[in-house]
Amino acid sequence: MSERTIFDDVLNEVDRGRQGLNTGLPMGFNRLVEFLPNIQQSTYYLVGAGTKVGKTSLADDCFLFNPYDYLKANPDSPITLDVDYFSYEIEKKVKIVKGVSRKLWRDHGIIADVNQILSRGNNHCSDELYNLVRGYRNYFEEMEQVVTIHDMPDNPTGMNKYLYRKANALGTVEYEVVGRDESGQDITRFKKYTPNDPNRFWIIFIDHIALMKQERGFNTKQNIDKMSQYLVQLRNNYGAIPVVIQQLAFDSENDERHKSGRLTPTLKDFGDSKYTTRDANVILALFDPSRYGVERFQNYDVRRLGNTYRNLEILANRDGEPNVNIGLNFIGPAGTFRELPRAAEMTDNSYNKAARMLL
Repeated sequence: MSERTIFDDVLNEVDRGRQGLNTGLPMGFNRLVEFLPNIQQSTYYLVGAGTKVGKTSLADDCFLFNPYDYLKANPDSPITLDVDYFSYEIEKKVKIVKGVSRKLWRDHGIIADVNQILSRGNNHCSDELYNLVRGYRNYFEEMEQVVTIHDMPDNPTGMNKYLYRKANALGTVEYEVVGRDESGQDITRFKKYTPNDPNRFWIIFIDHIALMKQERGFNTKQNIDKMSQYLVQLRNNYGAIPVVIQQLAFDSENDERHKSGRLTPTLKDFGDSKYTTRDANVILALFDPSRYGVERFQNYDVRRLGNTYRNLEILANRDGEPNVNIGLNFIGPAGTFRELPRAAEMTDNSYNKAARMLL
C-alpha cells in the first residue's frame, strides 16, 4: 500500500466539509461571521486595541462565552471545547466575577459591575442581586470542566512545555527518521499528529502577551517573538487555536497618522512585537472614536453613542476579506458586546437602546 500523501489529507478535509464538519464554532456575531467563517481549528487569532477599549471583553465574547453558550444550547453538536486561558492581567476569581456580570446583563438587562457584585467601597450587593449571582453556580462550575484559567505568569518555554505535554496526552504523534547522528542514533522529526478527538477545539488564550514572565536574558519583544513561534508550531502541528491579546502602541498625535488621515489602528501599532502580526491568520483591532473627539465614524453618530460605540476592524484575514469594519455596542460595566445595526439602518430607538445599554 502506498504511503498516505498530503493530497489525501486535503481530500479528507474536503470530505469533512461536505459532511458539515468544517462549519466551525460560532463566535456569536452574525455580521462578523459573514467575513470570518466562525472559529476554525489550526487558526491563530490576534486581537489588539489601546488601553481600556475592551479588547479582553471582545475576545472573551468571541472565543469563550459565545462558543460555550452555543455548545450548551446544542448538546448534540460533535464539537467539544477545551480552553487554556492564560489570564495574566486578571486573576481567576475576578475573571469569573466579570463573567457573572456579563450574564446578569445578558439574562436580565441588569448592569452590575465587579465592584457592585463584590460590595467594594460604597457599592453593595443587594439580596436580590446576591440570589441571582448564586443562581449561576451550575453555569460556571460546568464551565470549569472545559476552561482552565492560569493566572500565575510563566515564561514562554514553561507555557510551551505544558501545552506540548497536554497535546501529546490527548493524541498520538508520529515521527519520521531523517538521518543518523555520529553515534548511529536515529535523527527524527515531527511527521503527524492524530488527536483522540478530531472535533476538539483547543483554544489557547493569552491575555495579554506582554505580561508573560520573561525568559532569562530576553526583552519584551524577544519574549513575545518566542511565544508566537511556539504558538505557530502548536497551530500547525496540533491544530491548536491561539487567541492572543496584544496592547497597541497607539499614538493618535503621530504626524504620519494625521498625514494619512487614518486614526484607526494599523498593523504598525502592534508595538511590542510585529511577529504576532506576521504569524496570525486573523487580526482584529478595536477602536473607540469617542476618545478623539470624532463626531461621526463609519456613518455612526458618535455623539449619541459616546463611549458605548466601538469600531471593530478585520485588519488581516489570511483566508478571506480584510479591511472590514463592523459597528459594535460596548456594554462596558458588564464587559460584553453586541453588534449594532448597519449605520444606514440605525433609528432613534437603536441609538437610545445602545447608548443606555438596554437589552
